[in-house]
Amino acid sequence: MKDKVFIGWSGNNEVAIKVKNILETEHNYICYIGGNSDNSSQFASIGDTVIQQIKTCNQAIMIFQNKADGSISNNLFFELGYVFSSYGAKKVHCVRKASENIVLPSDFDNSFVEPISESNIDEFAKGIIKYFMGRQKMSIDANKMMLINNRYRIHDILQSHYSENGSRCSDYELAQYLLFYTQASHMFDDVKGVTAELQEFKRKHSYNFSTELTQSMNICLSFLELLNAIKKDNNNNLCIDLHDYKKFADNCEDLLEEIYDDDEGTFDEWAKVFISEQLVYAHLLFAENSDNDEEIKELLYHKGLSSGHDALKYIEILEKSTPCKENNDSIGLVSLLKAYVYRNMFVCAVKTNEEDAIKYLELTRKERKGLIRNFDQGSLDSKLYDNFKMEYYLTLTEYLLYAKEGSIDKFELKMLLSEINL
Repeated sequence: MKDKVFIGWSGNNEVAIKVKNILETEHNYICYIGGNSDNSSQFASIGDTVIQQIKTCNQAIMIFQNKADGSISNNLFFELGYVFSSYGAKKVHCVRKASENIVLPSDFDNSFVEPISESNIDEFAKGIIKYFMGRQKMSIDANKMMLINNRYRIHDILQSHYSENGSRCSDYELAQYLLFYTQASHMFDDVKGVTAELQEFKRKHSYNFSTELTQSMNICLSFLELLNAIKKDNNNNLCIDLHDYKKFADNCEDLLEEIYDDDEGTFDEWAKVFISEQLVYAHLLFAENSDNDEEIKELLYHKGLSSGHDALKYIEILEKSTPCKENNDSIGLVSLLKAYVYRNMFVCAVKTNEEDAIKYLELTRKERKGLIRNFDQGSLDSKLYDNFKMEYYLTLTEYLLYAKEGSIDKFELKMLLSEINL
């Protein structure tokens, strides 16, 4: 079940009825038109009816129309305040006819009421639907590392999405939450549990999925399946078999082609970053399989470098997006993903005898140092923070081992060595 939508109106409820019909018949929403329009309320008053309706819903469409005297209904302002307080601004969608001048109280900025072009009531209703559906493509308004740190919040959002209580986000938003939830499962060693949870969710509700939610679910389950297929060889190296590698690599290629680039929301940017970063990891895992000959291994390392460059290109695009900047994702999850990519590219560059391989190691070291600086102990789950520290010092040790003699300033070398001794 998607969100339940409260539709507030002023003037008359004719367009509200049309919007309700379209959302329920074509888009699988449940709608309540504000007030007691059918005169059959079980409640004591109109106010009781509206409050109960608002409490039942998760989003609101507020239709500003002038009454016969040229004013907006006072009831609409009462409802507006209530829904803003109940749902937050992202879940309240205010509209008016583009041809109609409306007068708002002096404390209101008219810009939050979207003008909708209309030549008749049907066009007005369709314009409202188009605006409402576009507003469903919201980016997640939170730092993604903190979401991962509080992964049970995402679990609750997932479980409520098709429940009778109504969803707490749109399908588009859930598509993004799933990507972060899957990353959290990897970081908290809960891959099997989350795999079972997502498989069950898909089994029950896939027929209701939007395009982006379907794509996200496929990205997540493909990566989780890869993680579940990892094994250790005779030398205790992590690796995967040919069958698992080929299935995952083929899935990545198909999934990247399916992602549609649009200017609304950031699902497409996040999806491309996750797919390409995971693909670098898959190339390395298969390269470590002892059944491969040296030629295959070298080809895999070259593919790892190529996928790494693709991932960095997608990350650069993501970092330029406004939501990424507003939520400081570059000092959180984006930084971690860059650290993964740089680390894996370093391994590939060493295996292919690239002269400047160590530059990738230096880059991953800097990203990891930033993580332990920006998320100091106490702000993150101790497991995550301890992993950040461990991975940083392992990278630092490796950096000192691979650095050529004379390539590091003596003073800097002593300072780096002192970090390890601490």
